[in-house]
Amino acid sequence: MRNDDFHCVGDGRGRRRVFVNGNEVKSCIWADVKRGVAYIHPHPLRIHKRKRSEVYSRKLRGEITIEFI
Repeated sequence: MRNDDFHCVGDGRGRRRVFVNGNEVKSCIWADVKRGVAYIHPHPLRIHKRKRSEVYSRKLRGEITIEFI
């Protein structure tokens, strides 16, 4: 069963633009429209200070809008 509210990089539905509270977000890894959460890697990419094997990431909360390209 496919969840139309959840969008991620490798889900096979093509390219799309992600907006949080009306502002476009680059480098979005996944977004959940129903819960209002987007998981991103801020630009420029940087390494996590304590976990050296991970890239720093953030969760943004708000009104999520998805626009297919």
